[in-house]
Amino acid sequence: MRIRHALAATAVGAALALGAAAAPAVAATPAPASAGPAIQAGYTWQYTGEYFKAKSACDARASYFLAASNVKYYRCISEGGLWAGQVYAS
Repeated sequence: MRIRHALAATAVGAALALGAAAAPAVAATPAPASAGPAIQAGYTWQYTGEYFKAKSACDARASYFLAASNVKYYRCISEGGLWAGQVYAS
């Protein structure tokens, strides 16, 4: 019985040693620097407050809103016969 306990203790000790040896290597690996998700978190779709009778008139306003530094995208959505402008901005 004592030999089995000694072998088991040795096996557990070896497993722990291997795990401990591998853990610092994993922990030392730097996380990938990705600012994308952190920056994207603040962006949402927001109405511009402008409504147009024609989609072409709505699309023409895109350049005005896209000139702002905090606006990524502009789109026109049909709502009740009118076109509403929306921006994807922070």
